[in-house]
Amino acid sequence: MHPRNMFRDSRLIVHILVCLFGIASWIDINGLWVELPLMVTKLPEAWSLPSYMIVIIQVANIGPLLFVILSYMNKGKRLEVGTSILIISVGLVSCILLAIFWQETTIIAGKYHSTALLTLNFFLATVDCTSSLAFLAFMASLKAQYLSTYFIGEGLSGMIPSLAALGQGAGQINCINGSNINATMVNNTWFNATSYFTYPMYEEPKFSVQVFFFILSAMMLLSLTSFLVLKYHPSLKSEYTKNFTSLDKYTEKPVEVVTITKFETQNGEKKHKSVKQEMDRELKSTNAAPTTTTIVILLFTVAWINFFTSSFLLAIQTYSCLPYDIEVYHLTVTLTNIANPLACFAAMFYTIYSTVGIAIITCFGTALGSYIIVAAAMSPSPPLVHHASGGPIMVTTWVLCIFVLTYAKVGVANVLRLSGRKSLILCGAFTQIGSFIGAIVGYIVVNIYALFVDAPYC
Repeated sequence: MHPRNMFRDSRLIVHILVCLFGIASWIDINGLWVELPLMVTKLPEAWSLPSYMIVIIQVANIGPLLFVILSYMNKGKRLEVGTSILIISVGLVSCILLAIFWQETTIIAGKYHSTALLTLNFFLATVDCTSSLAFLAFMASLKAQYLSTYFIGEGLSGMIPSLAALGQGAGQINCINGSNINATMVNNTWFNATSYFTYPMYEEPKFSVQVFFFILSAMMLLSLTSFLVLKYHPSLKSEYTKNFTSLDKYTEKPVEVVTITKFETQNGEKKHKSVKQEMDRELKSTNAAPTTTTIVILLFTVAWINFFTSSFLLAIQTYSCLPYDIEVYHLTVTLTNIANPLACFAAMFYTIYSTVGIAIITCFGTALGSYIIVAAAMSPSPPLVHHASGGPIMVTTWVLCIFVLTYAKVGVANVLRLSGRKSLILCGAFTQIGSFIGAIVGYIVVNIYALFVDAPYC
C-alpha cells in the first residue's frame, strides 16, 4: 500500500492506537532478551542461560496451536478479541513479576536455577507466539488501511527495547586486587602466608534491570489501553469493515502479490512504476515459477536459516561475545535485535527472487555464522580476544549474519508465495522445525556435553 493511500479513508487516532496495539506483540520477550547481558552475570545458569530460554520459547509454541484448535472447535465465534486482551494482560502481569522476582532462585536436582525468570519466560513466549495469530485475526476486522500500521507497531516491538537497552548500558566489570593471609604452624612455629588474587566488581548500568522491566510494564499497559479503546470506543465503530470475512476464507483464496508503487524521476517528472510489473517481467524472463525441486530446496533453506538465527546461534551467543567484554555482548544483543526488522524493511524496497541469489546470500550468512561458532568453541580464548579489533569484529559479524540471513529468509518466502498458500504453510512449518532443532541441539551441546567453556571475568 502506498503511504499516501495508507491514510485515505482512515483516521490518525486509529493509526496511533493500532500501532500501540502492535507493539504488544513481541516487546516483552524482546525486552527480556536484551537484558541478558546484565542477567547472565548474576543468575546461576550464567552463560548457559540463553540455551534454557531458547528451548522454553520453542515449547511455548503450544500457545498458537491451542488457539488454532479452539478456533476450529468454535467456528463462527470470534475468539481473537478475548484472546488479545488475555495476551496483553498476561504480558503486563509477567513484566511486573519479572521486575520483582527475576533474581529469585530455587534448588532443582541439587543445583540453583532461576525458576521465576524461566517460568515467566514461558508465559511471555506463549502469549507472544499466540499474538501472531490472534492480533492478525483482530486486524482482519478493521479497514485494510490499518494493517500496515500494525506491522509498524510490530517492528517497534523489537526496536523500542533495543534502544532502551542501548541507553541503559551494560555497566562495567572491574577487576579488583585482593589478598588473603593464611596462618600455618610448622614445628610449633606460626607462619603467615599471603596469597593474592583478583575478583570481579560489577558496576551497575544507568538504570537497573528492575526499572527496565517496569518500563516494559508501562508499555504493555499502554498497549492494553489502546486495544480497549480501539475495540470498545463508540466513535471508532466506523473504522471496522462492514463485511467482515473470517481469516479462514481469506486463506482459502490464492495468495496475491502485493503491488508497491515507487517513484522514479525522469525528465524532471515523477512517474509511477509498479514493482509488480517489474517482478512479473523478471519472473517471465527467468522462468522463475518454482518447480517442486526448487520448493523442496527452499524449504530446507528456510529451516537451515532458522536453525541458525532463531535458535542455535542464540544459544551460544554468550560464549562468542563475553570473552571479549560485557559491552561486546550487550551491543551484539541490542544491535542484532535491530538488524532483524531492518532486513525486513530493506526487503520491502528490493526483494531477491533468484534462487541462485538466495543460495549465495545464505552461504555468505552461513560463513558468518560459522565464524561465530568457531569463536564460541574457542572460548575462553576466541580469535583476537586480546586485540582491540576482536570485539568490534565479533559485533559486526553478528549484525551482518542476522541481517543477511533474515534478508534471505524474506526472499525464500516471496518465492514460495508464488506457488500459493500450501507452499507458504510449509514455509511456516519448516521455519518452526528449523528453530526447534536448533534449540534442542544448542541445549545439548551447551548443557549436556558442555562443549563450550565460560571465560573468567578476571
